[in-house]
Amino acid sequence: MPWKNGGGETTEIFVSPVSGNFDWRVSIAKVNADGPFSTFAGYERHIMTLSGEGMTLDIAGRGKFDLKPFKPFSFSGDLQVLGSLLNGPVLDFNLMVRRDFGRGILTVQDCNAGHRLGSEQSLHLFHVLKGECEVGGGHVRPNDSFWLGAGEHDSLSAQMKLVICEITPHVIPAPVA
Repeated sequence: MPWKNGGGETTEIFVSPVSGNFDWRVSIAKVNADGPFSTFAGYERHIMTLSGEGMTLDIAGRGKFDLKPFKPFSFSGDLQVLGSLLNGPVLDFNLMVRRDFGRGILTVQDCNAGHRLGSEQSLHLFHVLKGECEVGGGHVRPNDSFWLGAGEHDSLSAQMKLVICEITPHVIPAPVA
C-alpha cells in the first residue's frame, strides 16, 4: 500500500481481524523520505529497521531516538512522530497491538535446530531473516512468515534468524475445536 504522503509503502504481513479495527498488525515498510508517521491512537507500536543505515524518530514529548538495524524500539501510537532518514531509504519492520486487546513484544533471535517455538499464553508471528527449514508442515525461507496460536508449539529443524512478534491478549481466546 503506497502512503498518502508519498514517502513510502507498507506491505501488510498479517492483520487480526482482517476487517474493521485491528487487534494487532505486522507489516514491513519501505521508507523513502523523511516525514510524519501516521498516528494510531490506542495502539502500542514496535519498530526496527531491517536494512538501510537507520532513521531518527522525533517523538513529541519524548525526544529523538535513533533506530538501528535489528534493534526494536517501542512507542505509543497516540504520539506525533517525525521520521528522518540517516542516509537513504530504510526497510522497517512493524508490530502494532491495540492496548485494550493485549500487549506485544518484538525481538530478533538466532535460533539453533531443535529450538522450540510457541507458548501457552501468547500467539507468535515469526518472520524469517536467515535460514530455511520445515515448520508446521511447510517449508519456510528468508522473507517468509508463519504464526503459531496460543498453545501451539513447533521446533525448528535448522538454524534460523527470526523476527519474533509475541502477542499476549488480555483475555486468552478459547481453543478452536
